[in-house]
Amino acid sequence: MPRGTSLADVYDRWHKSHPKPDETQCSEHKSRTRRMVPTSDHGIGKRWQVRYRDLEGHQRKENFHTRAEADKRAAEVDVEIRSGSYVVPAETKQTLGAYAQKWLDANSVGPTTALRYEATVRNHIVAHLGRRELRSLNRPSVVQGWIRTLQDGGFEVSTIEGIFDIFSSILGMAVEDGLLPKNPCKSKSVKLPTATKKKIVPWSLERVRAVINGLPERFQAGGKLAFGCGLRQGEIFGFAVEDIDFRGGWIHVNRQVRLVGTKPVFALPKGNRIRSVPLSAQLAAALKAHIRRFPPTAVTLPWAKPDGEPKTFRLLFVDEKGRAYNRSVFNMGAWKRALVAADVIPPRKRGARYLQAAPEDGMHALRHAYASVLLDAGESIKALSEYLGHSDPGFTLRTYTHLLPSSESRTRKTIDDAFREAEAEAEA
Repeated sequence: MPRGTSLADVYDRWHKSHPKPDETQCSEHKSRTRRMVPTSDHGIGKRWQVRYRDLEGHQRKENFHTRAEADKRAAEVDVEIRSGSYVVPAETKQTLGAYAQKWLDANSVGPTTALRYEATVRNHIVAHLGRRELRSLNRPSVVQGWIRTLQDGGFEVSTIEGIFDIFSSILGMAVEDGLLPKNPCKSKSVKLPTATKKKIVPWSLERVRAVINGLPERFQAGGKLAFGCGLRQGEIFGFAVEDIDFRGGWIHVNRQVRLVGTKPVFALPKGNRIRSVPLSAQLAAALKAHIRRFPPTAVTLPWAKPDGEPKTFRLLFVDEKGRAYNRSVFNMGAWKRALVAADVIPPRKRGARYLQAAPEDGMHALRHAYASVLLDAGESIKALSEYLGHSDPGFTLRTYTHLLPSSESRTRKTIDDAFREAEAEAEA
């Protein structure tokens, strides 16, 4: 269609476009350019109507009170259709709350992630923007105002980033469904708060030993496994005797125990990444001693979700009642007591709870200590990434790059070693 031809036309619903000569003119409205003959809709509803065909060829009609409003909308529709950014107005009138539920229903994620998504959408997105129509969100200023609300709520930057990613995904699906012309979260004017990422400060070997010694006897080997192989807490809870290759010197990380809501289940390790990790002789001896003292216990849990297929494994680490460890109970009980024993946090005052440990003093600290020891010994980032179960060596590098021995130190050590070797050969 020629550029000068409008793709949207404005009609007067109250008066005929092509009246017959003998029809009576309207007594309320006059025009100098045409005869005003009332239609059967005269005086009913909005007078001015914009008509056009959408991108799929379907005719659309939108009504307005004034000619100015109709002309403005006609111009907008013309631009939207020509640029391919047109969306159906009726569908964009649905609320974000209703559409967010469609996004949740369409996601094919694990049960734990699904629960986290649902809680995030309900508490942090729908709670603030759920009643707004989708089309009203097509402005970066709305998104920026919502981000400010989250900041004022005292959320950590990392938490806001996670909520924002979900919100952006919801609006991204709306764009793909043709309900929004573009995702306002992608606008350059939308700025997330920034924070200096804290560098990981690994525990000293003295603290590692003190915390492990402060754990219950039945779990001390679990602490050694975290430090000696870099396993995550849930992976230790799900570690079975059949996962150990004493002869070959390997352990195999095949599963974890995780909570879906409040229900424990077996599941694949984080990122579905099964892996093998070298087993040192001393750690192997500690595991053998543990098995003699605390024989493996057969534990049956559903796989992946509360109603999943039951699976049974002979776990090395179970609580006093022979059950798989519950993360929340363990962290508030055995782990906090170990931190107290190692003077990481002060003892609990009578009648009060333990002081909350800093995030860096969670059980993950043993995993960080494992990484720092390997890097200090010259292990490659690629190998460390595989042992830790990271999907991307780049993530491992970004997380632990500050722990790598400096090039200056390596250079000095290399040259010193060369001098010593040369002097030893000369003396010989």
